Amino acid sequence: MATVLIALLACTGGPAIAADDADDIATLITQLGDADFAVRETAAASLSALGLAASDALLLAAESSTDLEVALRARSLAEALPITTPHDAAEVAVELSRFGAADAAGRVRIMHRLLRLDDDAGIEPLARIVRLERTALGSRIAAALLVREWQRDDACWPELCRRITAGVERSDRPAARFLRGVVAQTQAGDEGGGLEAALDAWTALERDMTDDQPDPAGQGRVSSDVNRVLDATDTRRIFRHCLVEMLVAAGRQDAALVQAKGLFADCRGTLDEEARVADELAWLTDHGLPQAVDLVSEWLGAEPHPLPAYAAALAWLQRPDPEAPQRAAALAASARDRLAAADGSAGLMTAIELARWGAVEWAHREYLAVLENPESSASEFAFAGIFCAEFLHEQGRDAEAGRILAAVVAGRETETEDMDRVLQLLRHEPETVKARMLYFEACAALSRGDAAGAERLLAESLRVHPREVESLIALYRLAAADPARVAEVAERVAKALAATDEIIEQHPQDAIRLKNEYAWLVVNTRGDVRKATRYSRQTLEQSFDSAGFIDTLAHCRAAEGDRRGALRLQRVALRMDPHNPMLQKNLRRFQAAEAAP
Repeated sequence: MATVLIALLACTGGPAIAADDADDIATLITQLGDADFAVRETAAASLSALGLAASDALLLAAESSTDLEVALRARSLAEALPITTPHDAAEVAVELSRFGAADAAGRVRIMHRLLRLDDDAGIEPLARIVRLERTALGSRIAAALLVREWQRDDACWPELCRRITAGVERSDRPAARFLRGVVAQTQAGDEGGGLEAALDAWTALERDMTDDQPDPAGQGRVSSDVNRVLDATDTRRIFRHCLVEMLVAAGRQDAALVQAKGLFADCRGTLDEEARVADELAWLTDHGLPQAVDLVSEWLGAEPHPLPAYAAALAWLQRPDPEAPQRAAALAASARDRLAAADGSAGLMTAIELARWGAVEWAHREYLAVLENPESSASEFAFAGIFCAEFLHEQGRDAEAGRILAAVVAGRETETEDMDRVLQLLRHEPETVKARMLYFEACAALSRGDAAGAERLLAESLRVHPREVESLIALYRLAAADPARVAEVAERVAKALAATDEIIEQHPQDAIRLKNEYAWLVVNTRGDVRKATRYSRQTLEQSFDSAGFIDTLAHCRAAEGDRRGALRLQRVALRMDPHNPMLQKNLRRFQAAEAAP
């Protein structure tokens, strides 16, 4: 055992560990299994005194030793070691001080917080967690969070790479090796040899992940549980996505298709199998691999599920094939036919996914199909109207958005249920829906050049619902040229912020949404920016994947004067929701601000 550890430590230990030190550490670890209790205890005390210098060897022994006594004692010692260093920022030290005592979900939430600290102060410590986390799954989750930060042509990535490299050092854990491969490949291209290193590490990661619990409920895609954290299913998908992107960039489409096949295989047997397959195909098409549609034939039978059919149609539209338009049209038509015979909820979910994939006209068609179908239930009608109106607003079609919400507020003539009650059951207060309708109408008035009409509609929106955030922001901007009016609107803003804080205290179950609203209002008008940033970060601790919440944090960074940080976060937000016109617009604005002198 000692010989094996010495050899491994010689190539995997941190730069401060010399060969003689590696020899001593390996010997001490072997002594953890000695027949003499005193020898075991002395070795344990010596390893504990070495601190982080012994951590890699202890984790290696815990995960690979065939001597149960050595493995158990090594794990116990590794878990007791601090993971802080003297150069950690105060905020980092506070988070890491809680890490060892936290349960698995708590540790992942600490990882989420580290990922979004100011000035990327948590990146190196998060990479250190990849190296030192007591479980292989925890190490993989930390690595996955860091891998997801890479985007092509990101000017901030090289600095993140420096911090990642300092954190993982030369750890031989598969997640650490994968991370180093990504760093090498994305910084130096093929010359860095990183792609082969990442592929080799992926082979080890796949072996590691055979013990992970599957996620049949489909939490790896989208979950209504805002308290969920990154899990085993997420990490597997993130690593495969990263490999696909690097392989496509290197011109190795065949190898990328092997990873795509793995993505589809991971969808089999899940409760929302067809939806997950469709989501993967849409992602692969977006990232330069539309030929992945050839791998989903088993989900495209005579009567395919609408989501895979629509995703396949989008893929065919991106293929350089003379018959591609006809094949895409046929697939889209088959999806529409299936939905015509389904209930309204199926059409609504399809419309939401199509909007997320950037299939604007198809999404609009499916929303209208639910709204115009007399067989749709009252709740399906209301939900479709709310989602469709927001979708149209994002497209700049505010007059249509206003009309859609007006129909929801009024209810259908044939409706047997009270629409106010329906909205309340859906957790949409009637006054908030009406205020939003008036806001859309105000936006339409502004687009026509009718500032006076817009101001009147905004005032009415705020009369109906004084905390309508976008109406407050729009009114604040309209008043910009008049200091007296600015002061008047600022007073409204202050009252809305105070009311929001009070509701947060009284209704903690709504805290995430309300904290995001608070932060968004502050950074677009005036108020306590530090508090807004704190609230914004708290939303991401739990809903780490929300493009909207990341967008808010980007605006907080901009409000604090960190233009580079704002731009980096906005790119992350757009990665999560690449076809969102609002996020695209905000990215352009931050890019212009960063380029300005």
